[in-house]
Amino acid sequence: MSESGVRSRPNVLPPERGRDLPFIGRLRASAADTNGSVEIIEYQGPAVPPPHVHREHDEIFYILEGRFSFVIGNATQEADKGSLVWVPRGTRHGFRIQPGSKTLLVTIPAGLEGFFDELGKGLTEGKTSDEIRATLAGKYDSIPARANE
Repeated sequence: MSESGVRSRPNVLPPERGRDLPFIGRLRASAADTNGSVEIIEYQGPAVPPPHVHREHDEIFYILEGRFSFVIGNATQEADKGSLVWVPRGTRHGFRIQPGSKTLLVTIPAGLEGFFDELGKGLTEGKTSDEIRATLAGKYDSIPARANE
């Protein structure tokens, strides 16, 4: 047991572990795998998020391949292979992906996995990203944010 009383166990997750998230990438480590500490997704799109805010989650993006264009606050910043982008909770952010690009997305603490599941499922059913996000508003910690918010 950890100091907080939560049972922790180390894991080695093999490469084949995880599951596909349509239009997003592959869930490599779920909340169940990490006792809710983190989620890790190999994100390669093509789904791209419009600017939004997480009030309860930080995100870290480690660019594995290609280039991403991030909106952080009201500024746009480019992130090439090897870049690390940290988005603290409460920060407006979104991104665009150049074809062939991939990032590891780490969500701290875990808790957005269901959002990505529902987003991918909705896109597979032919719904638009805007339709899905409107349906999911308030269900997960992903709040649309306009400029200067």
